[in-house]
Amino acid sequence: MGGAGEERRRAPEQSLVRRAFDEGWPAVCGWVPKRVRREAEAYQRCGEVRYGLVEVACEDCETARLVAFSCKGRGWCPSCTNRRAVETGVRLAALLPHVGHRQWTLSLPFTLRFQVVKKPVLLKRLEVRLVRAVWRWQRREARRQGVTAPLRGGAVVFTQWFGSMLQLTPHLHVLVPEAQWTTKPLEATSFSGEAVEVAPPTDDDVAAVLARVLRQAKKDFAEEDAAWPEDEYEKGQRESLQRPLALELPPTARRRRVAVAHGFSLHADTWVHGNDRQGLERLARYGARGPVAETRLRRLEDGRYEYLPKKGVSFVVSAEQLVRRLVSLVPPAKTHLTSFHGVYAPHAALRPLVTAPPPKPAPVSSKKRRRPSRRLDWASLHQHTFGTDVLRCPCGGRRRIIAIHSTRKAAEERLTQLGH
Repeated sequence: MGGAGEERRRAPEQSLVRRAFDEGWPAVCGWVPKRVRREAEAYQRCGEVRYGLVEVACEDCETARLVAFSCKGRGWCPSCTNRRAVETGVRLAALLPHVGHRQWTLSLPFTLRFQVVKKPVLLKRLEVRLVRAVWRWQRREARRQGVTAPLRGGAVVFTQWFGSMLQLTPHLHVLVPEAQWTTKPLEATSFSGEAVEVAPPTDDDVAAVLARVLRQAKKDFAEEDAAWPEDEYEKGQRESLQRPLALELPPTARRRRVAVAHGFSLHADTWVHGNDRQGLERLARYGARGPVAETRLRRLEDGRYEYLPKKGVSFVVSAEQLVRRLVSLVPPAKTHLTSFHGVYAPHAALRPLVTAPPPKPAPVSSKKRRRPSRRLDWASLHQHTFGTDVLRCPCGGRRRIIAIHSTRKAAEERLTQLGH
């Protein structure tokens, strides 16, 4: 980014992750499935104006700028996964009610991770069982407080398929409010939606929740046969389940609200206050983040790459090894990375009473009003993330969109006209 009110064009072709990917992709592209190949090809076009662009111009000085399309990938693209994380954090901080929220993180044993990768529905079943077990404990705590009315809980689940050391590690981050809501009807078609706050869980409560999840999930995994890789891509996925270079994480001290049983781990000690909206946004961004951080990768003099994870020790790999690891982290097809449960679900009867009202859209000068988008526009995200108004021209005027070139042919024709 430049100075105040000034921005520079994204240069993805100069990023280190992109450079490493371009070096290692030719040796890997021959054995990946079509969906992963499409993800890789879209990533190589991300931010390139010749594949599609938006043309904006200042209303005062008429200076034009070109904004490239993004790939919107679900895999490893640092730019698009960071955009999704920021957007998710902003939306949830504005949407979720002003009650405390606790993060419940469920990790799986190594022996079951490849089964989950091969059959993602197993992880979805674990997700549902964990959410219901937490709700059941919360309702029991509310009954101890003397609450007799029917109660409903809510949850936002972030499914992550990666670990901090770029290993394939399917696990769940479940954001649960420290409250449940009454469903006592006021009229024939309305509910009261009164919040009933519950006390934080103890170590024994976390252990009891995990025990209940495992009792119910036992039959799910007992009915499944052992999973084996069937092609080169799945063989790479199985290899990426192990820690890079067989490095062990340093030992950590025992923490509160952590339960471990049969290789499963449930952590529930991360919590934010109901009035800490920035903390809630950071927690949501953490759950929705991508696997790769551009700042943690550096190129060595011998052409290899060193990655410094947030936890553990750094490891050095070649470009091909890095790409093999990245392509194995693409989430399975037709799976949601963010899910809403209970009163937070889109069509829940209590959702309008529980969640905060959405912000009113800014007034539109045009006579023809467009339907509000479910996504935050790129200018708002830039403003929120970097504090820079990209629609403000250095001359002080406002920029507006004057043309959209959505195909490569149209974009290249326009670039030729502009002399690029």
